[in-house]
Amino acid sequence: MTTTPHMRRLGILSKKNALSALGILFILFALVGCDKEKKAAAPRPAAPVNTVTAKAVDTPVTIKAVGNVKASNSVTVKSRVDGHILRIHFLDGDMVAAGQPLYTIDPETYIYTQMGAQASVASDRANAEYARKEYLRYKDLFDQNVISRDEYEVKLTAYETARKAMEADSAQVDIARRNVKFTQITSPINGMAGSTLLDEGNLVGADKDELVVIKTLAPADVQFSVPGYELPRIRAVYVDNQLTVLATPALSGAEPARGVLTFMDNWVNPDTGMINLKARFPNQDTALWPGQFVTINLILTTQENAVRIPAQAVQRGPSGRYVFVVEDGKAKIRPVVPGLRVDEEVVIDSGLTAGETVVVEGMLRLFPDAPVAIKNAPETAPAAEGNSTKGQENS
Repeated sequence: MTTTPHMRRLGILSKKNALSALGILFILFALVGCDKEKKAAAPRPAAPVNTVTAKAVDTPVTIKAVGNVKASNSVTVKSRVDGHILRIHFLDGDMVAAGQPLYTIDPETYIYTQMGAQASVASDRANAEYARKEYLRYKDLFDQNVISRDEYEVKLTAYETARKAMEADSAQVDIARRNVKFTQITSPINGMAGSTLLDEGNLVGADKDELVVIKTLAPADVQFSVPGYELPRIRAVYVDNQLTVLATPALSGAEPARGVLTFMDNWVNPDTGMINLKARFPNQDTALWPGQFVTINLILTTQENAVRIPAQAVQRGPSGRYVFVVEDGKAKIRPVVPGLRVDEEVVIDSGLTAGETVVVEGMLRLFPDAPVAIKNAPETAPAAEGNSTKGQENS
């Protein structure tokens, strides 16, 4: 086939166009590569986080339990004599003192009984005096051998009988006097009176009918139980030390009452695996009320200068627990060993020192040496010393 000049010109143009297209493509790829390099070289934005400053705080090592408040003394008042209630001398809920009158029982029958016993004693005394004189006269006659021994011993026996009869009736006078006294029912203890169970005019039986219950509110006792496996820890410090117990009424938000451990039972209940304990509280403000449930913290010892942070700051990884700390604006992974749990906080036994800035929010966006932007001014953990006295448990 013969190639014409026109066809040769078209071939030359096609080659030039192809070279031009390749040049354009090369330039485009170069621009795209430069753009990627620029993007790769751009710095990562700082991750926003919230932080706290770890602080060393003296932290009590405690055993937590739930307890029930009991009055340190509780007495159910009953009448010691039969009779009608003439008068009630207190109002429901009054604070009463030991010896204060509570009830008056009709004393009329017992007064008459006392008067009769006294009259019997007077008669017996006269009989005994006459028998004594007869005995002494017959004794003189017997000493002079005027009468026989039998006659003398009859007078001696009569005198002894009269004297014993007088003593017996004297005892009846004492019993009658005591019964008259028992018609005045008084409070046996200091405390708060409950509601009277019988009103004026009711007939009460001796040692049968309950009249009122009086409870001593200050001091107050709290009974609680802890697992038997805690016994060695308690005994290790209870023998030589007076253990402090904190009691906080449930859902009250009040400051915990401070008392001391006064009783540890002599056995662990095999059915429940628990051991019973009791603590006494001064309770001058009556914050603890009989029957109330309270949160108990039995303080065994105090861990001095314990480093505490919010528990949410501690993360779990393949190699164990860790936290993120902020150094020079970057996040650093710090392996830690957590210890006691203190409400919403945790004691760090090792791996962290007081004063370090610890991340508590925003950990999901962090990695080693990630730039961070602290959103809040670092707070100190714990926020209040009072938190260190609340319940703790092992992590």
